[in-house]
Amino acid sequence: MAKTTFFVDDPMTRNAVHVLSRAPLETVLVRTNDVRGQIEVDPDNVTDRPRVTFEAPIESLDSGVPLMNDVMRSDKWLDAGKSPVIRFALERVISPAVRTPLADGKPVVLAAEATLELRGVSRPVAVRAEVTWLRKNDSTARRLPGDLLHVVARFDVPLPAFGIDAHLSAQTLDKIAGTVQVEVDLFGSTERPQIAEDMRGRLSQAKKSLGQRLLGG
Repeated sequence: MAKTTFFVDDPMTRNAVHVLSRAPLETVLVRTNDVRGQIEVDPDNVTDRPRVTFEAPIESLDSGVPLMNDVMRSDKWLDAGKSPVIRFALERVISPAVRTPLADGKPVVLAAEATLELRGVSRPVAVRAEVTWLRKNDSTARRLPGDLLHVVARFDVPLPAFGIDAHLSAQTLDKIAGTVQVEVDLFGSTERPQIAEDMRGRLSQAKKSLGQRLLGG
């Protein structure tokens, strides 16, 4: 079967990336719902050279503390001024090593290797993902049009590998972990949602300013 393209572009901004830092003196959870990308996969064999890319702007990352957000975006941390976008690209599937078809509503667990681009630095990351294909029906249509692909992926990010050592400073020692855990929860759809750009902007602003209460994300 030819590869199917799933668009990761939810106008209701319900896709999510969570970044967890658990250090001896503090636990910090950072999140963003501003995630866009594309997935190309053969439903008859999900392991056959799938293509997965997505990105998130650093300005959208939110710790819940405005001052912490400013520090996080500074040149000592994520350096949003020079590298405003974080990018992820799948490189290869490691397991299963056999032909693995997608079946409606049945999760498939994959181990893979990807490339993460952060602060202008690209490094490999080991990924564990759960992928579920959902055939178009009345229920899925309430989420997004077309067939859906639900992807939950987890990987670790060692900060020093990306040129970040600010966690070792006197101010943050034992408050920020040297390696953070990332969880990505995305829905891609075979049909692009139709929504005007001005409405997309208003929806995004509503979720940001009202703590996502308006749209139930």
